[in-house]
Amino acid sequence: MKLIAFDIDGTSIKKNRRVAESTLRILQQLHDDGYILVPTTGRSLDGIPKSIKALNICDYAISSNGAVITNLKTGETLAKTVFSPERAAKVLDIIRPYRLWTSLHIENECYDSTWLQKTVRRVFFHGDFLHNRFIHNPAKYVREHQTEVEKIQVFSLSKHKLKRLLKELDVIADVAYPMSSKNYYEITNKGAEKGIALTELCQHLNVPLTEVFAIGDDVNDISMLRVAGISVAMGNAKPEVASEAMYVTGSNNENGFANAFQLYLYNQKEA
Repeated sequence: MKLIAFDIDGTSIKKNRRVAESTLRILQQLHDDGYILVPTTGRSLDGIPKSIKALNICDYAISSNGAVITNLKTGETLAKTVFSPERAAKVLDIIRPYRLWTSLHIENECYDSTWLQKTVRRVFFHGDFLHNRFIHNPAKYVREHQTEVEKIQVFSLSKHKLKRLLKELDVIADVAYPMSSKNYYEITNKGAEKGIALTELCQHLNVPLTEVFAIGDDVNDISMLRVAGISVAMGNAKPEVASEAMYVTGSNNENGFANAFQLYLYNQKEA
């Protein structure tokens, strides 16, 4: 194995949104042993946990569910699959009448549409998104600043409202929903997938996909689990995710992340 692609939420952080010491230790060990470390996340780039950033051991990152690939050492964007300003504004125009909590990923940062949402994010994620910004009218902001959008997130307590919204959005070509629940949807440009981005990065680095170890827990991780030489699902993974992986480790609250590497990479006993 040469490259480690690891998810963040539900995988390398615990349920309380903090990174376990065992996780930090195994990441440091992997780095010391020469593996290329690639956080592969639905978060914007600025949302990578501070404790992982502080190690300064990650080489590249795949963020916003595969929308952006970044060289963390140079800051260079290697590839991106994003909404153009025009298409993003069109999507946001459709969303606006529904009065939903809306977040945008723009230029590696997260923007929230309400102050309450911004405050909740800072508390819930323990300050990982320190630079998240507030924009009252996302569509207007995108048009005025002509910004590309990596990902759009919408939240509502009304699942019926979200269903109505999706019916409207379905008329727009090349729109995908990589993550969803009854109260939450992520909206990306079609082709923004972790597996596609991981494949592109490996081609750039001349690393065969057979030399990739991927680990995740949710449906947006399936595409990268399918292309990796070794694929591991967390013990807390959804059944449809676990069925796609070669192995299933413990949960994110049971040192499952660190143990996955001890068992399936180093072939040692659990930590």
